[in-house]
Amino acid sequence: MRLQLSPEDQAFREEMREFFTTQVPEHIRAKVLARQELSREDMIESQRALNAGGLAVPGWPVEWGGKDWTQLQRHIWHEEMQLAGVPAPLAFNASMVGPVIANFGSQEIKERFLAKTANLDIWWSQGFSEPDAGSDLAGLRTTAVRDGDHYVVNGQKTWTTLGQYGDWIFMLVRTNPQAEKKQQGISFLLIDMTTPGVEVRPIE
Repeated sequence: MRLQLSPEDQAFREEMREFFTTQVPEHIRAKVLARQELSREDMIESQRALNAGGLAVPGWPVEWGGKDWTQLQRHIWHEEMQLAGVPAPLAFNASMVGPVIANFGSQEIKERFLAKTANLDIWWSQGFSEPDAGSDLAGLRTTAVRDGDHYVVNGQKTWTTLGQYGDWIFMLVRTNPQAEKKQQGISFLLIDMTTPGVEVRPIE
């Protein structure tokens, strides 16, 4: 049995191929195809090119920059992006915190963060793992205690990939140490990494 794309999906593939090979800078694509390390600037430039064409966050709700694509079209988008040597949108932004904000954030939070997240105006870091809590996140010890309109956070996160570039961090913290089960009492906070008291250190 031979499977073929419909004329519409073939046209979609050609549209993606044309965009990726003409709108994303060649010097960035050449690095990817040569398996060279990308700089922060490379990744931002590439994602902004995708976002300008409406192709950075197709999985998000349409009102926030997503696309009403079929699963096949999403596959074609991803495949053609790889074939062209285009860096995938930063996962922390596009696949992790963005969808959470889009689905669960208040209107104020959505308006504050989503457009900047899609365009990589904000570089998000992931604050899940800790020295004693990796795949078992129920063991996390970082605490957040409510103090008026703020939370006071104490703890440490590790294995924060590309965290040296981060502007903000989405972090799992323990807000109820008395919860019946250790998997409960955990909250998801968005923290400005320029906040006094936040320290970023490399793993040597």
